[in-house]
Amino acid sequence: TLINLRGIRESGSIFMLPTYVFLVCIGALLVWGMFRFGFGPPAAASAPQAAIEPLTLFLMLRAFASGGAALTGVEAISDGVPAFRPPEWINAQKTLTAMVVILAITFSGITYLANQMGIVPGAAENGHDPETVVSQIAHGVFGETPMYYAVQYATFLILFLAANTAYSDFPRLAYF
Repeated sequence: TLINLRGIRESGSIFMLPTYVFLVCIGALLVWGMFRFGFGPPAAASAPQAAIEPLTLFLMLRAFASGGAALTGVEAISDGVPAFRPPEWINAQKTLTAMVVILAITFSGITYLANQMGIVPGAAENGHDPETVVSQIAHGVFGETPMYYAVQYATFLILFLAANTAYSDFPRLAYF
């Protein structure tokens, strides 16, 4: 709240650092992962997995919410065109284009590495929460190194910023 009260441009400058840290960490994960696992044959296919949970209305709503959360940045840029420097629409268009390119590279790279490494979303084991796919990939690529923890922390920060995007953009959305 305190950072958002400083204004759109000022808070954007503050939130820029975690975004760049995330991009560098994921970029390093993809480059090193491709170097280690990207050019060999895919991991042997595991036996078909049983469903982790049944297909229910709650599961479908959770999937919809996750997909909607992934689009908060697009909505924030679309709603915030007047906050861009002139010519506003051109700068917003460039920002959205960069966002789509980054999303396409990140999604494709993570999907490819998950396939190459034979990673599947896991179920809770021994009372512990399941490890995410990105965490499994980072663990497989970097091992128990500081870079693995950097990817985890950067992912936490970018998810925190995604939640903040909805928080800070709601007044504009309500205005429209």
